[in-house]
Amino acid sequence: MRHRPTLFALIASLTLAVAVPAGAQQVTLTWTAGGAGGGWYAIAGGLATIINEAEPNIVIKVVPGGGLQNPAMVASKGAEIGWGLPFLNAAAYRGMAPFEKPLEELRALAGGMSMNYFHFYVDADSPLNTMDEIFGQKKKLRLAISQAGSSDTWVLERVLEAYKTSIPDLEKAGFTFLRGNYAFQANQFKDKNADGVFTFLAIPGAAVIEASVGRRLKLIDFSPTALKHLEQFGITAGKIPAGTYEKAANTKDVVTATAGSVITVHKDMSEDLAYRITKAFNDNYLKARKVHASMEPYEPKDGPTGCGIPLHPGAVKYYKEKGLLK
Repeated sequence: MRHRPTLFALIASLTLAVAVPAGAQQVTLTWTAGGAGGGWYAIAGGLATIINEAEPNIVIKVVPGGGLQNPAMVASKGAEIGWGLPFLNAAAYRGMAPFEKPLEELRALAGGMSMNYFHFYVDADSPLNTMDEIFGQKKKLRLAISQAGSSDTWVLERVLEAYKTSIPDLEKAGFTFLRGNYAFQANQFKDKNADGVFTFLAIPGAAVIEASVGRRLKLIDFSPTALKHLEQFGITAGKIPAGTYEKAANTKDVVTATAGSVITVHKDMSEDLAYRITKAFNDNYLKARKVHASMEPYEPKDGPTGCGIPLHPGAVKYYKEKGLLK
């Protein structure tokens, strides 16, 4: 998952200096985010500042983390707050691979932040046009994907479950899977070593734009079959607007699957603290929008959505007060 860095990345790793009101008890929390300099790291730093401005006795230190490691960090109380992806949160909560046991301690303060979109594209001149043809009928192709264990590949595996197949089954049917990072995927497509790519990016995705240089592509709609199966993992239907990619052959919006970022905490966080944190960034959501380009669409009504795990009671209290939950 890739985002554009912001200046907040420069302050994210610092414990925020605060003026603590007399008699107030200072609380110092650790937020496990993403790689230093990346989008999650920057957004966490920006939100930490906003929370601290609203609640001067809450001090948040941001540390590097990742989508796969953060759930375990929060569940084990190695960090009080963590970024999560709804589908990996759901997998962690249920004890699905790659997690060895259920992490039922996880709770959410907000989801629907920093939305990312799954991109499934092939050559513009390919005769293949639907997921049903490709995965349902197993019409073989060479597909560039992320490394095993990545969030992108985890979702691809769930899509294949919807078609009662798997990566090993497709390999037996003649598919080839080329694994690497976003730049690798783009280059494999450009060099015609791959017939298509399955990847997870904010829009417009720089790697998709790069892939289209010298080779026109078309985005494949996610099928109702796939979208229905993905709902249980907190992955929702969305659209990549027509014109997002100038060199794509698509003339209409592309139906796809989307997932946002989720603020996760441990169930043992006090209701009061969870409420105050949730209130701090939601009451100041216009400021929150400015910490990163991918946060621009966020509104408090998005907070209770797409979490993949239960909301913390403190968050529930806030959203009910605002009329956003019954």
